[in-house]
Amino acid sequence: MANTPTTTMRLDPELKNEAMKILEPLGLSMTSAVTIFLKAVVRKNGMPFDVTLDDESGKAI
Repeated sequence: MANTPTTTMRLDPELKNEAMKILEPLGLSMTSAVTIFLKAVVRKNGMPFDVTLDDESGKAI
């Protein structure tokens, strides 16, 4: 991937650490996981999972 741009994301440190604990045993880096997610967004032409409101709180889940 020549000339691949760098992208900066702001993440909650606890969320990042929890995700890395799951990704590392799978042999995935944060970069590869984000790439997989973005490819799924492109393939689905939208979010690759349902985004809904929590019935109790009214917050997006």
